[in-house]
Amino acid sequence: MDRCKEMETYLEEFRIDRRILKESILEEKYALFIPSLFTVLDDLIQEQAAMQESGEQGRIKYLVFQYLLTSGYTGSYEMAVSLSNSALYLDENMICAYWKPELIYENTDKDMEEARRMLNRKFIRIEEYELLHIKQKLLLDDWELFADTLGKMSGEILGKLMESALFLEDEVQILCGAYMDKLEVV
Repeated sequence: MDRCKEMETYLEEFRIDRRILKESILEEKYALFIPSLFTVLDDLIQEQAAMQESGEQGRIKYLVFQYLLTSGYTGSYEMAVSLSNSALYLDENMICAYWKPELIYENTDKDMEEARRMLNRKFIRIEEYELLHIKQKLLLDDWELFADTLGKMSGEILGKLMESALFLEDEVQILCGAYMDKLEVV
């Protein structure tokens, strides 16, 4: 078995416990999550509305949340949030903003240190690429938690878009997934 897979298996219970803890914190502090997202949305809405007013942009069809693998390497833990017309990736006027949901990523570095301590009990000479692999797994766990939360917030998000000055398609979809990958409808 690949050593990275062995490490994943060894940390499986830790990852499950971590997710359960984060879910409970998120439920408890859910109200704090919305304002930071709405700040990013307000900026995107303003820019897109200005582009629509000047005739550069058509009606908005998609609100897209994309996971950025590079954010794990850089430690920024940001995701891309964008508004697009029906062309999606071919939309030349799509505007993107970067957002870090603090409640989800606030303890990532501490969790990584705990994972490292646990791995040091069983594995010797742990390489940096192995730790990076584990960090990406923790970040993917966080992304899945975010995607679940996004489903719960979709009504409030769509309400925000409908109350804005944007011209919208008859049906607006919220999409999420990895950057430039196949996106899932929330």
